[in-house]
Amino acid sequence: MYKLFDESLLLHMLDHIEDSIYIMSVDGSDLKYYYLNRAATQFSGITMESVGLTFFDTNPRHMAKYLYKKYIRVVNERRTIKYEDGFILPNGMLSGESILTPIFDDHDNLTYIITVTRDITERKMHENLLYDYAYHDELSRLYNRRYLLEHVISPAALYLLDLDYFKNINDMFGHDVGDTVLVEVANRLSQQFGDKYTLVRLGGDEFIVVADHIHEPVEQTAEAIIQLFQQAFNVNDRKMKISVSIGVSKREDHETIQVLLKQADIALYKAKGAGRKRFHIYEAAFKYDHVENFIHELELSHAIEKEELYVQYQLIYHPVRETVIGAEALLRWNCESRGTVQPNSFIPVAEETGLIVDIGYWVIRRACQDWHLLKKDYGSEFKVSVNISRVQLNEKDFVQQILRILKEEHVAPGAVELEITESTTMHSMQDVQQTLSQLRANGFTIALDDFGTGYSSLSMLTLLPIDKLKIDRSFIADGNVPLISAMLAMASALHLQVIAEGIETYEQYIMLKEMACWGIQGYFINKPADLALLPKQSEIFVNGVGKI
Repeated sequence: MYKLFDESLLLHMLDHIEDSIYIMSVDGSDLKYYYLNRAATQFSGITMESVGLTFFDTNPRHMAKYLYKKYIRVVNERRTIKYEDGFILPNGMLSGESILTPIFDDHDNLTYIITVTRDITERKMHENLLYDYAYHDELSRLYNRRYLLEHVISPAALYLLDLDYFKNINDMFGHDVGDTVLVEVANRLSQQFGDKYTLVRLGGDEFIVVADHIHEPVEQTAEAIIQLFQQAFNVNDRKMKISVSIGVSKREDHETIQVLLKQADIALYKAKGAGRKRFHIYEAAFKYDHVENFIHELELSHAIEKEELYVQYQLIYHPVRETVIGAEALLRWNCESRGTVQPNSFIPVAEETGLIVDIGYWVIRRACQDWHLLKKDYGSEFKVSVNISRVQLNEKDFVQQILRILKEEHVAPGAVELEITESTTMHSMQDVQQTLSQLRANGFTIALDDFGTGYSSLSMLTLLPIDKLKIDRSFIADGNVPLISAMLAMASALHLQVIAEGIETYEQYIMLKEMACWGIQGYFINKPADLALLPKQSEIFVNGVGKI
């Protein structure tokens, strides 16, 4: 059997609910307070004494207009409406999450609106704390990388700062001292740029000053940042002089924040490479070598499998016997995305990254495969010449690997000439001597390329186990007959054969022929060409003039 309804008990229970409960009576567009529980009174300051009064009778006008607009929507739409939480009310308080529910009588007349509002102040404080952790750097209290990438949409300019030689501070004085410096950097930036710029600690000793609008020329802002570091840092009663390098990027054509950040990083690298303590502004038309090298590295790593590499040949001619005696294999790269890339652009990158090892083995294999065809055209004594880098020579199993390739391609070592430069031998002479001796013992011919251009070429001749000298093209272009004669005489005394490079004219050819130079190479004989386009033995000379 049910108990009789106890109104006082119901009101007592409503007063003990933590959510604010408001009941407004509705008469057309006339809204009046009908009931508020204790939580509602504590939140709004409105008491039960206001029952029968309107919003405008009990609230400041701006707050009353806000509340009336909110409730009259329920009257007009005759449905429950939910209002999200977390914005500032006209009275300065933080809004809660509200559900406004219309109550209808038996004749479908809207008579009351019951509102339940949950106070989310503590939850919002917790959310704000989480937001602070998510988007602020814990040490410097500046914004962090995540904030930069998610909330900085289209800045006008970025200034990427990197403290010069900051690692030395951590290494010498410890990370505590380093952290103190970073905090001081953040403080100086905040004092100077905090009002008009967004400040970010990107990580480590890198900071970013973000300009939403160009307030002044970027050069002026960059110089102002540098000036912040003129005053010494006072760390643990120790004065430290610290400089900064800056990379600047400007938004020119709808660049994203990621693109601007990349451009600023490229500019920073340029500033540091130019001597630090300065800034550099990114220019799209400027050629940044380190970027080109990085791109080459990425694309070179797939060049073999994508079949972008190929070999051209430049013939080596014996002027006295008037016959082709060999050809130098020259590596070429036709990049799918960048077109033809010059050897002097990508080969140094291949050497620096170690990619030259696999590429070098590929060239040797290709040259061996082509040797079989070249021998048919130029005779059984024909040698194919391949350039070998310092990195390849330093490979522990280089000799074994090259012998394995020759065996698989059915080519004898005597048919292959390996070219090295003097710079190849400079850092590990003893190891190079040992490797070259092993190669010669297995039947390879060794040639010293670019002879005469190094600092100690003469001494190399007595130290290295070599068979040939290749005189650099610069000596031939100068036409210094006594000097060339001296080189040939010296080589003869050391029982070395000589190949002169860079022969481009008939006069140069005749000069070297009369000097009894063993071999010549250059455009006068042929420009580097694909295997199928090489001139035949009978095509090299027409009426005494080289066919180029």
